[in-house]
Formats: sequence, structure tokens, C-alpha cells
Amino acid sequence: MTVIWLSRASRKLKPSPFSFLLTQSISDPLSLISQKFYRSNLNAYFSGICTSSGSLEGANNGGKQRDNEKQLSWIDLYLPKSVRPYAHLARLDKPIGTWLLAWPCMWSITLATSPGHLPDFKMMLLFGCGSFLLRGAGCTVNDLLDRDIDTKVERTRLRPVASGLLTPFQGLSFLGFQLFLGLGILLQLNNYSRVLGASSLLLVFSYPLMKRLTFWPQAFLGLTFNWGALLGWTAVHGSLDPAIVLPLYSAGVLWTLVYDTIYAHQVCDFSKQLLT
Repeated sequence: MTVIWLSRASRKLKPSPFSFLLTQSISDPLSLISQKFYRSNLNAYFSGICTSSGSLEGANNGGKQRDNEKQLSWIDLYLPKSVRPYAHLARLDKPIGTWLLAWPCMWSITLATSPGHLPDFKMMLLFGCGSFLLRGAGCTVNDLLDRDIDTKVERTRLRPVASGLLTPFQGLSFLGFQLFLGLGILLQLNNYSRVLGASSLLLVFSYPLMKRLTFWPQAFLGLTFNWGALLGWTAVHGSLDPAIVLPLYSAGVLWTLVYDTIYAHQVCDFSKQLLT
């Protein structure tokens, strides 16, 4: 159980270059074919580990360099300056979270489709937009609750709320804006789906607290991220079929438990290898 807790806590560590490149490959496909880009990020990661251990040459310079540098994304290059903190708060440059929310929805909608027909494109589009907004809202809630902790962690100290680019009130206002847009999408669905969709907010708001209360936050993340497996079916049929959606939901929870634990251990194990 302690290992699981440590694996979740490792999200507060600086991520490995491999997980970073996986994310970058989605937001910037050209990053994987740029060896210079890879080496620079790998060296930056090594510098961070070296500074914390004090065991390799150039540690002091690495620490100063990290204080003055920040990885630029398309947000910093193309969006207006006033919008950038909000875009970073919603993790717009890291779309994998949106995909992980959207996939269970798409699976459920596809299973609910009548034989011989294609899934409802409009429904899938609504759920895709909803996943985008709900993921951003979840990140905003997380940063608001963790703002005092984020300032003490290398990987998170430059997040908009923790760094002071946005005040808690501005973050809360942005959260309200995202939820308002999400409500507009939810109202496009039937009444059963509206109630079921609104109930997912309990999971979204409580998940960031689970790493403080349980050794199994990954399991709670699975319950949250795979709610669309239930909602997609009800959006098509107006009711739940437990024989179909519960196995899908349970499989999604286990899938999340696996990939989130692998991601966290990737960070922990790679760091241990460099420090030994």
C-alpha cells in the first residue's frame, strides 16, 4: 500500500524525459524526430536529479539554470499573454488527459449504437467537448487545492496559481466559467444523463483530496475518469443497462489503475537508478 501511495506522490516529482516526450509527441509530433530536442530535455532532467543528489559535476549550475528556464509550449508562443496562465491552468498543452476522459465515452456510445449503424457523430462531438472542459476544470480544482504544496515542489512551483500569476479568486472564476460551458453541453442530453453527468462533479471535486486520504488514489482516479462509460450509454438510450455498462466501467477503472501506476513508477524507478 505504501508503494501505491509513493507512486501517486511521485506525480509531484519532476517527470521522466520519456513521459515528457510522450506528451510532447501528441501536442507536437515533430518533437520525436528532433534528436537535439530530445537531448536537451534529457540533459535538463539529469541536471534536476544531479542537483538534488549533489553527486555529479555541474549540480550548482543546473539548479540556477532550472530557476531561470521553463519549457516553452505552443501556449507561450501563440496565445496572448493575458490568456496564457489560464491555458496552462487547464493544461491545454497536455491533451492526454482529455483523451483519457473521452475514450470511455466513445466506447460506451459505440456499444450503444444499433447494429449496422455508425455511432452518433454529434453525440461523440458533445462528449469530446465535455471531456475537454471537465479535464480543465479538474486541473483547476487540483491546483487550487494544492497551491500551498505546489510552491514547495520543483515540478509544480511554476503552475499559475502556485507561482502567483493567477490569484485563487481568478482560478475560481475560471473554474466557474468552465463549469458553465460544461452545463451547456450537459443540457443537450436527456434528463437521466443530466442527473448522472452532474453527479460526476462529486468525483471531480473530491479526487484531488484522495492523495491525502487514501493509499489508492489511482483507483479513485479510475472511478472519475471512466464515468463516461456510464454516461455515454444513457445519452443514447436514456437508461442504464448494468449488464453492459458496469463491466465496461469496471474494466476502465482497472485500466486507469494500471496506466497511472506505471506512469508513477516510471518516475520513481528512473530517479532511483540515477541516484544509485
